[in-house]
Amino acid sequence: MRAATFLLLMLAAGLAGCVPFPHYELTQPEVDGVLATAGTPRAGVMITACQGLPEYGRAFSPRRCDQVASTTTDAQGRFHFERHGRVSLFLIMDSATYEILGVQAGGGERVWYRGYWRPAPPHVDLNCELNEQLVCQSSQTP
Repeated sequence: MRAATFLLLMLAAGLAGCVPFPHYELTQPEVDGVLATAGTPRAGVMITACQGLPEYGRAFSPRRCDQVASTTTDAQGRFHFERHGRVSLFLIMDSATYEILGVQAGGGERVWYRGYWRPAPPHVDLNCELNEQLVCQSSQTP
């Protein structure tokens, strides 16, 4: 009898990981960044960021995400985006978490992105250079 009870408890514990339950998953880290060109801060530049997950199979762009947030750089070229997440029934561990930033410049959109294994880091610092492309160097902070 004890062996059967033990086996049932082990089976229940194993299946508990497969049972759907609501949980919060971080899909975008909080971002603090600086935008510059040739080392000179860019003031008044609108930057958009992906909030949520992008459409698969297409070129990355904030416009192709669940939601979009936007901000404008200050006099020192600084910008900030809050972290973003969603409630999901299943815990999915894949690489579908992204930082995707877009800047309108020279008549076109310049996009930078980086993928993470979920969950996303809670905070990222970016130093971005805007020339023919948008190039960002990132560092994660706790």
